[in-house]
Amino acid sequence: MVNDIKKYTKLGITKIRDVSILEKDDMNTIAKLTGELQRVFEVKQLWRTETEIRYSVLNDVSFPTPASKYWQCIREQNVFWEELVRTAMTYQRLQGELDLAEIEYDEIKGASKKSQALRKIKDAEIKEKQFALMRMRLEGHDRVREIGLWEKIKEEQLTKGDFDISDVNKHQVESYAKRWKEEMKVGQMTNQADLYRHSKANLETMENEQKKLTEEENGN
Repeated sequence: MVNDIKKYTKLGITKIRDVSILEKDDMNTIAKLTGELQRVFEVKQLWRTETEIRYSVLNDVSFPTPASKYWQCIREQNVFWEELVRTAMTYQRLQGELDLAEIEYDEIKGASKKSQALRKIKDAEIKEKQFALMRMRLEGHDRVREIGLWEKIKEEQLTKGDFDISDVNKHQVESYAKRWKEEMKVGQMTNQADLYRHSKANLETMENEQKKLTEEENGN
């Protein structure tokens, strides 16, 4: 496959050598690192790790209940799914552009300086698209990885609590009350007056509204 990510660094080395952009010693240095550069390309972090998801994104202050964690997983998973679909469409368009560029390269005839210059320009365009397609394949793979992680954590939350998985609003009174109480504690401990005031105002507004609703239900 032309866009096989395993060929990413080899293609790059070939292109760098073809255009003579590096001095001999620099070229030798890069050539010796070909295998490691390919490994770096494949294992580098693109998006969040499981550790980041669990303890940075889904921290117990921002998402203090299983339901709140579950619904944040829903949001995050949906974003990655939608971006995966968009990436697939962009990938298809780029494939077509690559096909056209290769056809146009073959249509450049003659040995004139202008023809040679046009072939250089078109060849660079072809390589750019090949590299972009390989990167997109890697991105697609990592989006699937993160989609799977969000699904795994969603399922974990379902074992920790009984909550509505169809209506996000159902859990929010409980979850936000706990969140704002925790944020008030953080605000006090860290002397963040704005955080404390904002959380306190939100909590009091909700508590007052809930009190009124309860009184109305009881006929008071």
